[in-house]
Amino acid sequence: MDEDQNKMSFITELMQRFATVFTMAMLTMTLSGKLISRMYPDAQNTSALFAFGPGLSYNIILQISALALILAFCVVLVFSEHPNIKIRFLVRYILLMLATLLFTAIFSVVFNWIPASDPFAWLLAAITAIICFSISIGLSFLWVKLQGKKYNELLAKYKERQRG
Repeated sequence: MDEDQNKMSFITELMQRFATVFTMAMLTMTLSGKLISRMYPDAQNTSALFAFGPGLSYNIILQISALALILAFCVVLVFSEHPNIKIRFLVRYILLMLATLLFTAIFSVVFNWIPASDPFAWLLAAITAIICFSISIGLSFLWVKLQGKKYNELLAKYKERQRG
């Protein structure tokens, strides 16, 4: 089968990644917002994320969508075959984690998501990001290992049929 037929266009892949990243970002921000607003009611006074109470404003949703679009572009660059660069899987994840931390920090400062003068809030945000990426890397490696095992079993069956 022609390999080019299986490839998505850059724009199609970018839009699919955007939808995924935006959905994950909205769920993460909503759940963490609910948790933080209940545990720390004064968050309304310190962060733009909670300016209107436990719900997100339209401006925040648009800001998150802009961040999601940038991160989707990073995901496409790092994980797709469009740039055609040979990079190890773990290095790709580390590059994505660094890009995510960088762009999230920029958006956090520009849009006052995390108070710039509160090092504890920044520490919690960094720890949360590292934990999420660690879980993601672990699940990805598990998936790759299971897929490899499945394909090795299929290859063994194929070889057995070819001999017999």
